[in-house]
Amino acid sequence: MIIECPECGTKNITDKPLQPGRRYRCGKCGTLITFTQTADTQGIFTKVPPEKARPEAKEEIKREQVPKKRKGGCLGCLGLIAVFIIIGVVVELSSSDDNTQQTPPTQTPAETQTVTENPQYIYEDGVIHVGGDGEPIELINNPNAANTTYAELVAFIMEDTSDSKVYGEGVESLGKIILARVCADFAEDVHNNAEAQGIRAAWVSIEFRGGGDGHALNAFETTDRGLVYIDCTGASAVEHFRQSLEPSSKPMSRDKIAYIGIGKEYGVVDITIAKSPLYSFYDEYKQKRYEYQKLLYDYNEEIKQYNREIEGKIYYEGSSELARIEAWEAKLEEKNQVLNQLAEELGDFWFEPLGIVEDVFIRW
Repeated sequence: MIIECPECGTKNITDKPLQPGRRYRCGKCGTLITFTQTADTQGIFTKVPPEKARPEAKEEIKREQVPKKRKGGCLGCLGLIAVFIIIGVVVELSSSDDNTQQTPPTQTPAETQTVTENPQYIYEDGVIHVGGDGEPIELINNPNAANTTYAELVAFIMEDTSDSKVYGEGVESLGKIILARVCADFAEDVHNNAEAQGIRAAWVSIEFRGGGDGHALNAFETTDRGLVYIDCTGASAVEHFRQSLEPSSKPMSRDKIAYIGIGKEYGVVDITIAKSPLYSFYDEYKQKRYEYQKLLYDYNEEIKQYNREIEGKIYYEGSSELARIEAWEAKLEEKNQVLNQLAEELGDFWFEPLGIVEDVFIRW
């Protein structure tokens, strides 16, 4: 495909289909160009207004000068570096004079500018995924890494400490983002730690319906359970502080089995509670969680009613009123045991869904 610059006339060549409304940058003059599909032509190219354009790129393409975009929010999501890889540039020069006859344009030999991709970076649709600090995510693969069993994977994830780190969007200082760690960074750590242990791992990004922030996590191909998604995004500083004030008998774990399906809700379950990586388990788990919350609400309301009933009253041994109250107490105790059993099965923590999955990208 050829992208002709309306500013300098350079014909930029790309091997990717042109997308209406998408911006492209001229490899010669740095002008941002937008492509518009029309009914009677093959499409037109127009220059992006200067007030919306990014600073002009220098003629020599250098990776460190590539403009960056970073997204954050929800669980801290994907950052992107916009990278336009130019396969070839054909430069067409022409000259004209108002007082003389215009001469035909002179064709110069094709000039090729190449950007070599870093095999450790993650490229997707012309962009590089970056972490919270704006630097590219780097995946360090182990050529000897292999798929493992589900039990071995769970054991590794529970021992790995990536989830104990603090999640944060970071702050800008002297033109740099510091103290930043988002989901992309957690997924990078888990991937590299797993590969170092000889476990084959993937870095995964997902996009949600309606746009907005995406999310990053990991995937593992197990020998007995198939593809398993793992989400080890850690807690924020506020969550860490709150937990330190209210310690529980079971420390909060951020190691989770993730459940992904196109057009379905993105859900996660504590890895110590999840009995299956199949999405059908998540559906069952969510239904049980709903039933538990309803039972708990009804139980609490009945406890209030019971307390109002016995307040200020005296019940005599052998009386029918005492028998009624004792029978009521027994039923309440039975309901309490059911709730305790469900709570043990469902775990102490519930992670709110992030949205409906629109697209999934997996990089091994």
